[in-house]
Amino acid sequence: MRTFLERSQPFWARVIEFAFYSFCGWSYEMVAEGILAGHMVERGYLHLPMCVIYGFFSIVVLQVFKPQKHKPAAVFFLSMAIVTVMEYLSALLIEAVLHRKLWDYSRWICNLHGRVSLISSLIFGTACVAMVFWSHPLLNRVLNRKKYCGAVFCAGFLLLAAIVCDAVITSLGIA
Repeated sequence: MRTFLERSQPFWARVIEFAFYSFCGWSYEMVAEGILAGHMVERGYLHLPMCVIYGFFSIVVLQVFKPQKHKPAAVFFLSMAIVTVMEYLSALLIEAVLHRKLWDYSRWICNLHGRVSLISSLIFGTACVAMVFWSHPLLNRVLNRKKYCGAVFCAGFLLLAAIVCDAVITSLGIA
C-alpha cells in the first residue's frame, strides 16, 4: 500500500518544477534585460526571484511533449507556437486585469504590439527543446525517486506556501 507521501509525490514534484522553471525564467529575464538596458533591471511580478509565467508555460509544454515520442525539431516549432500564443494571450489578460504591461518587446524587431516577438519566440523554442530533452528528464529522475519522497513533499510544500504568500502580498500591495 502506498503512503500519502508516495501518492502525492508527483504533485509536489510538479510544484518544484514550476518553481525551478519560474526561477530559470527570472534569471533569463534579468540577464536579457540587463544586456538590453545596460544595467540590472528587476523582473517579475512577485518579490521572489521568479517569473511565474515561465513556470506555467513550462508545465503546459511538458504536458504536451514527451521526449521519447517527439523529435527535437517538432518540439522546437510546436512549443515555439504554443508559447508565443500563450504569451500574447497572457499579455492581454495581464494588461486587462492589472492595467499594466509586465513585458514589452517594442524595442525588439519583428514584434507584435510589443507583446511577442520573433526573437523571443525563437529563444523560447530553444529553451523548450532543452527543457523537454535535458532538464525535465534530469529533474524527473531525482524528484520521482521513492527515497526522496519526504524531501520532495517538504520542498514542494514550502515552495508552494512561499509562492502563494508572495502572490497574496504582492497582489494586495502589502509589501
